[in-house]
Amino acid sequence: MVRENEKVRRNTILQGFTKLIIGICGIAIFPSAILCALSPHIDPSEFVWAAFFGLGFWLIFFANIIILIILLLLKARRTLVIPILTLLISIPGFLNSYSFGENNESDAQLKLMTYNVCVFRDYKDDSKSVSDVKKSLINFIKEQDPDVICLQESGKWPKNTAQSFLKAIGYKYYSYNVNNGNSYFSKYKIEDVSVFKDESINRFADIKKININKDRSFYLVNCHFNSFGISKQEIEYINDANNIVKEAETHGKSVIYKLKSGFERRTKSTGLLLNNLPDDDLPLIICGDFNDTPLSYTYNQMSSTGLQDAFITNSHGIGKTYCGPLPLLRIDYFWYNDMIDVVDYKRIKKTTSDHYPLIMTFNLKEKSVEETE
Repeated sequence: MVRENEKVRRNTILQGFTKLIIGICGIAIFPSAILCALSPHIDPSEFVWAAFFGLGFWLIFFANIIILIILLLLKARRTLVIPILTLLISIPGFLNSYSFGENNESDAQLKLMTYNVCVFRDYKDDSKSVSDVKKSLINFIKEQDPDVICLQESGKWPKNTAQSFLKAIGYKYYSYNVNNGNSYFSKYKIEDVSVFKDESINRFADIKKININKDRSFYLVNCHFNSFGISKQEIEYINDANNIVKEAETHGKSVIYKLKSGFERRTKSTGLLLNNLPDDDLPLIICGDFNDTPLSYTYNQMSSTGLQDAFITNSHGIGKTYCGPLPLLRIDYFWYNDMIDVVDYKRIKKTTSDHYPLIMTFNLKEKSVEETE
């Protein structure tokens, strides 16, 4: 009997200690969730630290869920209030990051692909040559058969190389920007409109008009916003817990500086992009590698204009687009205005690059009588 009482007492002490530790973890996550929720609304140039927490949304969200489950199992009713509040605070971020959308059942007229090809390097197999990766991409394009293709990080395209690739995929028109590595390949005529440029952030995007015929056309912007520029060695540093202290002066400061600089440059790029879009009411699609998550100031700037995120409206799940070592990052997008009717959105799990290709099928809406008068 004495031994049983002693065992009960020990279990009670252990349970109480566990509740205390998990409760402290929940309290520690609470301010992180607040900063995460605020990150889309705070300009990184004014307070960059909120942006850091926005980058780690899913880590914070899942950690809180685990804490909530453990506290429920331990029947720690008094301590539950913190993870529940954290969960409520996380709801807006969750709705930006997780899609419950559905595909339309109508037929699509057009298919568009965006793909960061990582300068035609195989992310998982360094032994593959640029030529091998291009052949793989050519076969992929033929299989998917998009009407228009937007590539980022495609490098420089000498005229003969571009024409050779164009012939291999069976398309008629191409355009590329030698300053940013953005390329267009199209079955329809491509008309140059303008280039978005700033000396401090380079030419990150350009706008084209895709002319389907004399009566139907749409604007298309192919973007590649500044990346963080974090090296493979620095990513390994971040992922290795042993390096929290070791070499912190060398890699830690470098990573923080690059993250800060990346957030600020993309904020500037987004403002420049949105302030220089065409004024007329043609259908508009903005696609590419934005290098920012749905819990970012960049994303909030885009959505606040009325542009819609095709993943949220026409897909489901988390939909990560970056397949490198940093987990669950959705940083590639299709944005569209109300003159576009999206039918389908797909992420293809092709892992040659460190990004997944995205494909959107859509229709161009007809102008109403009131709009034309």
